Amino acid sequence: MDKYYITGVIRRDGSSRFGANERYGVFPAFSAAWRVTGENFMKGVTFLDDLKIRGGWGQMGNSNNVDPNNQFSLFSSSVDNAAYDIAGTNSSTAEGFYKSRVGNPNAKWETSTTTNIGIDALLFGGKLDVILDFWKKETDDLLYQVPLPDVLGNYAAAPSVNIASMLNQGVDIQLVNKGNISGNVKYEFTVTGSWLKNEITTLAPGVDYFDRSPPTNRLSTPPIRNQLGYSISAFYGYQMIGYFADAADVTNSPTQAGAAPGRFKFADIDGFDDEGKLTGTPDGVIDAADRTYLGSPIPKFLGGVNLKVSVGSFDVETYMYTSIGNKIFNLSKWYTDFYPSFSGAAVSARVKNSWTPGNQNAETPIFENVSNFSTNTQANSWYVEDGSYFRMQNLSIAYNLPLSWFKGNSRFTRARVYASTNNVFTISKYKGLDPGVGGAVDTTFGIDIGNYPVTRSFMFGLGLTF
Repeated sequence: MDKYYITGVIRRDGSSRFGANERYGVFPAFSAAWRVTGENFMKGVTFLDDLKIRGGWGQMGNSNNVDPNNQFSLFSSSVDNAAYDIAGTNSSTAEGFYKSRVGNPNAKWETSTTTNIGIDALLFGGKLDVILDFWKKETDDLLYQVPLPDVLGNYAAAPSVNIASMLNQGVDIQLVNKGNISGNVKYEFTVTGSWLKNEITTLAPGVDYFDRSPPTNRLSTPPIRNQLGYSISAFYGYQMIGYFADAADVTNSPTQAGAAPGRFKFADIDGFDDEGKLTGTPDGVIDAADRTYLGSPIPKFLGGVNLKVSVGSFDVETYMYTSIGNKIFNLSKWYTDFYPSFSGAAVSARVKNSWTPGNQNAETPIFENVSNFSTNTQANSWYVEDGSYFRMQNLSIAYNLPLSWFKGNSRFTRARVYASTNNVFTISKYKGLDPGVGGAVDTTFGIDIGNYPVTRSFMFGLGLTF
């Protein structure tokens, strides 16, 4: 009776990316919905045109990030990597074989289990449309390339293995309001919002974390740690608490390699937990034990606004977007703010505000030709910036030409001229080129290595309907 809905599906997927042991996976899903406004007791509710309550549970498998050769142990030949002096003379060698890949025939499908409860509502004679979803997505058997022991050599590619689980959960909402302000003034207003929490919930037995570096990491320590209880691709390093003020400050501070006036001063926090609560006694030495969580690249909120207004023959439409609550690891500053990093290249304007004895609260450390632990080699909070931003993504204006202009020509039923521009403006505190930073893979995103900024484009056009 158009009031109750039940849907179900069972998938059995197979992929040659997996070995014969785990080639196939079975993934069921079902959903149900109840159209409340179809019930007799809702007939007296005049402001509510339609109300549907729905829920669902389902599983999906993923094989996209598995190399087709992952299941095989492979060997390659190369005179550079495997050479033998067995040719009979001292002046030549024979090409040998070496292990180029360690296989994992037992890798299996990643499985994502999604649960959601939602509401669809239409109110006030169709003027307001509301879509609300509460959802949770648990992904198990995440595939990751675990580094191989050094005893296997430097040439073998590591296999992908199922080692982790991850939780994503949040709330999504969409509001659509449309109507007439006056006779020839119409509007349509759409607002979307998403709140997201991401957390690593399981790793391989005996593993609490694994570190990652971006493809072009220039630091001596990986800036990313994927750790139980934290988000994927979380930033990790030393907490920078300022610059050494003078020689006396160096002497009275915990021992730190390369310490000198104007250089980074790191916090001695191996006696504190990630929330800053004292759990032990700082040891007076800055070392790897003092590294800590520095922030997450996962936004807490994503939102967008689409507004369209029609006034007679004119249409104006704009789309605005915001990302709030994420951090960016601005690794591009390694190239532009340190002389020994990239000597000879153009430096940033920030170095004009470098530390000097008379400029203690500087934006950048002392500008000098020294590379060590206290200058430009360690991942630390100085690189981590607020990645929140607001952007007007698009603005367009159109005019529908009067059909009277085409009298005597019945070929045209509509003629429209328009102009639009993308990336109109961005509001952000981020100091890099573009706060919309992506990444190479899921476990190394949020790091800006000098990504090319989004360009501003303009478009003019004519549309004809025959």
